[in-house]
Amino acid sequence: MSIASVNLQVPAPTVGQANGEVLLWQSKIRIGFGLLVCAMGVALRMDGGMPALPRLAAWSALGYPVVVFFLAMLVRLGGEAKDWMVGTLLAADIAFLFGTTYMVVPPQYYDRALLFGFAILHLTEFYFGRTFAWSALFAVSAGYLAMILEAMDAGASLSWPQEIFSLSLFVCTASWFVLHYGNFKVRLERIVDLFERAEEGDFSGEYEVCSDEHPDSVTMVGRAYNRVRSQLSSLVQTDALSGCLNRRGLEQHLDHEVSRAARSGSELALIALDVDHFKTVNDTFGHLAGDSVIHEVGELLRGAARVGDVVARTGGDEFTLLLPETNAAGAFRLATRIREEVAGRRFDGISGKIPVTVSIGIVAVRVVEENIIHDLHSRADEALYAAKDAGRNQVSIWTPNLRAIAVTRANIALGRVAAG
Repeated sequence: MSIASVNLQVPAPTVGQANGEVLLWQSKIRIGFGLLVCAMGVALRMDGGMPALPRLAAWSALGYPVVVFFLAMLVRLGGEAKDWMVGTLLAADIAFLFGTTYMVVPPQYYDRALLFGFAILHLTEFYFGRTFAWSALFAVSAGYLAMILEAMDAGASLSWPQEIFSLSLFVCTASWFVLHYGNFKVRLERIVDLFERAEEGDFSGEYEVCSDEHPDSVTMVGRAYNRVRSQLSSLVQTDALSGCLNRRGLEQHLDHEVSRAARSGSELALIALDVDHFKTVNDTFGHLAGDSVIHEVGELLRGAARVGDVVARTGGDEFTLLLPETNAAGAFRLATRIREEVAGRRFDGISGKIPVTVSIGIVAVRVVEENIIHDLHSRADEALYAAKDAGRNQVSIWTPNLRAIAVTRANIALGRVAAG
């Protein structure tokens, strides 16, 4: 097996798998940080003689490492982090935030919790997306209000207007961050999608620079992709020997043209072309001479093609031409001209010592549905085989009767083999 035939592409991870990877590598940091903060909080309370810790706060702080460890184990077993796991982790983060605030911060400094709440919001937005970030913003705001109310009920001397001002400032700043950074991530995901499509050989899309009202580093990446897009397309979709498209490039154009023709109900033609007795060229003059003939045939086909036509090399000595908005008569005229030009050309690769001819098969249809690509290839091949059966250096147009003739000939051949 050749190296080129081995598929080395690694499938992109799903959202759940990506979230699982993040949760796993962060779990050790979270557990270590949680244990450290709990130890510091207990030490501060023992040293400062602070009043007894509310039971809920104690459990939320001390239970945090246990919850993170349990979630990490589930991810290892399942290979991904489901949405409820991410939501549970987010809830544990916020519960830990307010639990440790109860442990180490006097009521008059509760607003410091909003700083750590913003850190949770940032990490959530960065690693798990905008939806979870909005949830974090709501949960932190609700938790802070609940903490302030509980402290006031316990007799803490807090200024309600000041606390509302602090919370409002947090909500406005955090909302701006979620909206701004969310837009940043959406544009990054757009570029990732372009590269994933390019990985499959589709270079039809480009980054819409004009949609970025305020250009930034993401815009620069998009511009860089647009600059190299045509070069990447040429490398991936072009056959180096003939200068024509390769099979991948042909299929992409064929998908596009068939879809367009199906919407408009227009006609489309496909030409299959094969160099006659090409093996004789290789056997007589060597493969370098054969490569030269292929290069010259590709050059001739590109010169004969009209604007909008697609020329591709689809095999060793096989070429295919895609002719949008062309009926059988138009395709036949072009195919006949190509056949005559090839037959009358003196190919430099073999110094004109033997003639080079081509056999051509044509199929032309009015496209009414998109699911016709396989039939187009099959019918063009049938017409090509009919041209070869007729003595080569011929042009044949596919008709339903041509298929019947081909089937009859196959049956006769099978009968002869069986009789022999």
